[in-house]
Amino acid sequence: MQATSPFPFANLSTELILLIFAHAARPTFVKTSDDASKNPYASALSLCHVSKIVRRTVLPELLRTILLPEYNNVTAFVRTLRMQQAFALEGNDLHFDYAGRVNRVWFGRICEPPPQAPVHSNFASSTTSELEADFSLLAPVLLSAPSLALDFESLWLLYGCLESAWSSCIHINDPERAPPPWRTNNLTLVGEFNRWRPLTSTTEGSAFLASISRLSFLSPTRAETHLLPTYDPCFDDLEHRQYPLPEWMTSVPWDSFKRLRTVSLVLPRIVLTVAAKTSLSEENVDVELLTLFDPPHSAYWDPKDISAYIESGEGLIVSVGVRTKLGNSPIQFSVSFDWEEAWACGLLK
Repeated sequence: MQATSPFPFANLSTELILLIFAHAARPTFVKTSDDASKNPYASALSLCHVSKIVRRTVLPELLRTILLPEYNNVTAFVRTLRMQQAFALEGNDLHFDYAGRVNRVWFGRICEPPPQAPVHSNFASSTTSELEADFSLLAPVLLSAPSLALDFESLWLLYGCLESAWSSCIHINDPERAPPPWRTNNLTLVGEFNRWRPLTSTTEGSAFLASISRLSFLSPTRAETHLLPTYDPCFDDLEHRQYPLPEWMTSVPWDSFKRLRTVSLVLPRIVLTVAAKTSLSEENVDVELLTLFDPPHSAYWDPKDISAYIESGEGLIVSVGVRTKLGNSPIQFSVSFDWEEAWACGLLK
């Protein structure tokens, strides 16, 4: 058997080689059973060790979508930003400005750490939270992303970044004339809906909400699902068109969203057959995403039934495939959705 000669990679132009590296560095967020635990950024991180030129080529691909699902991911990201700050001060060739390179950021359920008890000043540095002292580093990167997704438990990160960025803006510019210190206009919120006041009660929070043009809700994260012995199209129609919007929507401060153009939310019910339950385990299931094209701009909004929005053309329902984990109750069971993967793959638009 004749041996295959290696591809003459070195004969390609530098521009084409760098394009190949950039393409190879793009993260793959779709999980399979074989690589469920694989780091989606593994290829990009490996290529960063090839050379300085390759590193600068692949870093924009790595930074395009940032997933920070747990607290340790956030602290590791902050450490990276601190390292980049040190590189900048030293004039190191490894310095790379992350701000403006990030398009999308996802924060998982990251609870705010409890306040620490007063300690002797000699031990203060060892007990201070990494995030507590580094919102000045996190804010320029986080708020430069046009699209931001957070669990409601993670909104404290947004509060801290907004306060830090707004304070810096006031010191440098006239806040009445200067543009806001963020580019975010697409906001996705995950989980149970509460804690609006820290945003609505501050100048920077109110200005941030007023700048949002697209708002998405991924709630509840666990939906109760009833199994049917057989599939009935009439039930499908009843579910999709004749029940009202969720009650929590009346508690959203709609009058704070001055530039809102679309609102999307996941409908809380899905239909599965008994056969589907026995075969479905961490697989994709269709959930329905409702988008309203004429969202309210008043605090006194009385939501209509979903059917009214669909028939008037004010709303549209699309099915989205989302990975699930199912419970074991024989009649009624909870469904946990992997919103992170669907969002990272661009399915939740």
